[in-house]
Formats: sequence, structure tokens, C-alpha cells
Amino acid sequence: MQGKIAIYVAALIMAMPVWAQSAVPPANAASAIKPPSPDSVVSLQAVTVTGQQPGPALWRVRRGDHILWVLGTLSPLPKHAEWQTAQVEKVLASAKELLEPPSAELKMPTSLFNRLALQPSARLNPDGATLQKLLPPEMYDRWLVLRRQYLGNDDALEYLRPIVVAQQLYEAALASAGLTNETDVAAIVQKLARKHGTRVLPVTYQLLIPHAPPLAQTADQGRQQDIACLDQTMHLVEHDMGTLTKRANAWATGDMRTLQSLSQGATYESCVVAAINGDFAQQLNIPDLPQRIEKAWMEAAESSLVRNNRSVAVLSMEQILAPDGFLAKLKAQGYRVEAPDEQN
Repeated sequence: MQGKIAIYVAALIMAMPVWAQSAVPPANAASAIKPPSPDSVVSLQAVTVTGQQPGPALWRVRRGDHILWVLGTLSPLPKHAEWQTAQVEKVLASAKELLEPPSAELKMPTSLFNRLALQPSARLNPDGATLQKLLPPEMYDRWLVLRRQYLGNDDALEYLRPIVVAQQLYEAALASAGLTNETDVAAIVQKLARKHGTRVLPVTYQLLIPHAPPLAQTADQGRQQDIACLDQTMHLVEHDMGTLTKRANAWATGDMRTLQSLSQGATYESCVVAAINGDFAQQLNIPDLPQRIEKAWMEAAESSLVRNNRSVAVLSMEQILAPDGFLAKLKAQGYRVEAPDEQN
């Protein structure tokens, strides 16, 4: 269960945060999804909620009379909805600690940090290659349709890496649907915790990497991963914008039943940052990094439940709802886990 995690790649005291939102697609993902013809792409009218909204309900984890309240985050969210934080403020006012979302801090020599930082920052295709040259013909035809719909006719896009145009397409499609990735729920909760005098506790897995391992993939493998991510993003934009809007609305209005039904066995998040995080993990030869981060959070949550009568944590909805997610594992260890509709 990977969920949304933060990886901080640090050179001594430097840090570069990136957010992982879904599993890295396989190199052959572009051929795994049958693309529609350009004429079959349907533009859905996405309507998002606006104005003041209650926001999500809280999960409750119990051990005896000690309670850990858990707030689930989601991205994207409705751009013009204002989250009312009264319920969260109420539990924070009586809580001793707030557990931040789990993250990793990877410390390494500056030379290795620079090597890792350069690859995802490169925007242009090597050797002046165009998307028409790189993409399979059917995929390129789909790209042209979506480019005209969301990004206009800027020919400069043709020279950008597939993963770069995937990000631009995703952001443009979100804006068109009235959605945004800019709402930082965790930061809002941290600010509220400080307002109420609740101690904010980072949950960070730390790893020192003294030297660079051999490169884990060739340039061609990296390019195929870029192409697969663009294909996945186009499929999401072509078919799932309506579902993204329903998920966002369900979070904003506190409709946890709808949110849970839309989250079962499906991934609607952008693959762009996940691909970058996955590249870091591959290059550093730590494929089990998500599991290490999960272990750090589990230990922090159990310790907080022992220390405090009341505490609060922030997790992604994926980490909350997945059958093998964080709360499922707490339940398997004997904790009582109550969904919002199961609480008295």
C-alpha cells in the first residue's frame, strides 16, 4: 500500500520534496490500455461544489479510552469550495498531538543529489525529438485531440518530454473541471493545531545513503516510462474527469460512502510525481521505501495512542480506505477502527 507519501531527498541539509500519488506505471503501459479513436473522446461537463462545505468526517481509532482521530486528505479538490474546519478544530482543541502525514528524508552526498535532481528537471526531449516521433501513431492522434481541447495549438509542446506534457495536460484538465491540486489540507490542519496549542509531530523515516548505487534503468527505459505516464494521463482525462469531480465533491461535502465507493480498486491520480518518486527509489535501490515509511507511521501512531488520551493524524484517503492500508493494519493488530458512519 503506497498511498500518498512525501520523499525528501537531501544533500546534507538541502531538501527536495516530491509527492507520490500512485504506483509507477510499467514501461509497457502505453500498450496495455486500448486507446479510443480521436472522434470517440467525449467531453464531460464537470460541475463542482462551491461555497462553504463541511469537509470530510473523521475516522476514530480506539485502544481503551485513548482515541486517535484520523482526517483523510484527497487531491484534487473543488477549486471554489471553502472547507469548514469546525469538527477538526474541536478534536484538535482536546488533542495533545497531531501526527503529520508520513514522509521520508533521504540524506546523501551532494554529487548524488545533483544526479538525481537533474533527471526529473529536464524538460526537453534529447536530440530535439518531437512527440510525433516518440509516440505510437494512435497515441499521438489522441494527444492532438486533447492538446487542442485543453492546451491550444502551441507547437512548442511537441518538443517537451512526455512526462512534462502529461503534467501540463492534467493541470489544464483539472482547471477546466473546476478542480485544483493547490489545496494543502495537511498544512491547514497543522496551522489549526498550532492555533490550539497542539504539538505537531513529524512522522519521518530517515535514511543515510553514503554513495551512489549503479544506475537502475537505461535512458530508453526512462523514456518508455515517460510515455507510459502520458498515456495514463490521457486515459484519465478522456474517461475519468467526471469521477474525479464526484470524488472531490464527496470529500468536500462529507459524503464518505460515495467517496469510499469511488475509491475501491481504482486509481485516479496523476502518475507524474509517482514516476519521479519511483525513479528516485529505483536509482537508490530502495524499492521497499513505501513500506519503511508505513512502518514509521504505524510506530508513531501506536506510541501516540499510548502517550495521549486524544491525538489526531492526517493520512491520505488511499491510506485510510485501502484493504491493506494503515487503518486496516491497526485494526488487524487489535485496535478498534470506526468509520464516520459507525460512530455513536
